[in-house]
Amino acid sequence: MLHRFEKSGRYVVYDNVSGVLFEVDKVAFELLEYIREESVEQLTDRFGDQYGRSNVKETAEELRLLIEEKLLFDGEPEYEQKEAFGKVKALCLNVSHDCDLRCAYCFAAQGSFKKDRQLMSLDTAKAAIDFLIKESGNRQSLEVDFFGGEPLLNFDVVKQTVLYARKAAAENDKTFKFTLTTNAYALDKEKEAFLNEYMDNVVLSLDGRRMVHDRMRPATDGTGSYIDVCQNILSLIKNRGEKEYYVRGTYTAYNKDFAEDVLHIANMGVEHISVEPVSAQEDLPYALQKEDLTLLDEQYDRIMQEYLSRLHTDRPFQFFHFNVDIDNSPCVYKKISGCGAGSAYLAVAANGELYPCHQLANEEKFLLGNVFDGLENEELGREFFETNILTKEDCRDCWAKYHCGGGCYAAAYYAQGDISLVDEMACEIQKKRLEYALLLKVVNSDVDELYPKDL
Repeated sequence: MLHRFEKSGRYVVYDNVSGVLFEVDKVAFELLEYIREESVEQLTDRFGDQYGRSNVKETAEELRLLIEEKLLFDGEPEYEQKEAFGKVKALCLNVSHDCDLRCAYCFAAQGSFKKDRQLMSLDTAKAAIDFLIKESGNRQSLEVDFFGGEPLLNFDVVKQTVLYARKAAAENDKTFKFTLTTNAYALDKEKEAFLNEYMDNVVLSLDGRRMVHDRMRPATDGTGSYIDVCQNILSLIKNRGEKEYYVRGTYTAYNKDFAEDVLHIANMGVEHISVEPVSAQEDLPYALQKEDLTLLDEQYDRIMQEYLSRLHTDRPFQFFHFNVDIDNSPCVYKKISGCGAGSAYLAVAANGELYPCHQLANEEKFLLGNVFDGLENEELGREFFETNILTKEDCRDCWAKYHCGGGCYAAAYYAQGDISLVDEMACEIQKKRLEYALLLKVVNSDVDELYPKDL
């Protein structure tokens, strides 16, 4: 499927099937709308007076050549879901159904997941590791994300689980990649040292400017958390070396100028940044609305411009949503179904119950089983496995579908009550930031014969 867009005065064309991405002039940009229905002669007649007949003719012929070479408009491929159901790759361990912050937009009900606050026992965490190894089949590389609530409230279990998993992996010819997501409020030197040694990735939560962060992410006593969080994040980053991390924020209707928050974080010396739109029912005061999309687009443009201006300075930063790989596309399964929730990826609640993903933990209708007895609701797991861009009507004609895999199941459920639908607001934002990612790839890429410029 061909997608044409104009941003910052540049015209970009992207074919989501072939992966061909190139910048064109305005002539080629306009011709592409008619190139399949009209002949070179007809196009020359239509646009000749405006752009010059010889120029239009030459451009039309070059576009025709790309079509003949199946680099444009080659049609949709026939995908089949060949990956087997039931081989688990990753677990999200909700080691804490409690939190030391009371974030207003928290999907986990400020850490409680809408039930009693509790911490995962070490026995449950070990059982989860055993479950993952057993259910992973012939997968060798496995992943565990320590999550909550706030996982550092159960730090001893995190430590013991990592050591147990490493030992179990060696005994079963497996490897583990560990990630921990934290609000950083309780991140002291002992915890920092452990995370920097054992965690392959650390995700640290900060919404940006102090007034923005403290409004939505107060401590349990209502006081602001910004000062402590910033100090702890910067300390961890300083001592992390080259190991992976992200500082992740959430923007809401209260900070629709969220580019200011991204740049605020970058100006702190943070190089790896991800700021996400809030996922919320549209009647909530902090929910983003469709009429905000133009402003949000302008914010992504500002982030892109600042990213480019700092690229070769001593103040560079990476914005997570501007990272896109069209040269080495993911496996077919990842293309059509995204995160693998409910099949390759599962969440473990503090009591050991299994759910399709962390955002659906403690939702009784999505209970899959538990780490002690295994998967008991295979039918539900298969429903997630078989719900993808091939089955979602909303995805059929979307140019961005191979980059999102149909979007977030949980967001669709909370927005529309059905995982087979989509969160329309999330989709629109996803497409906007993907356009900027593609534009950046054009701007930054070396000239390559496969991606011709200025047709």
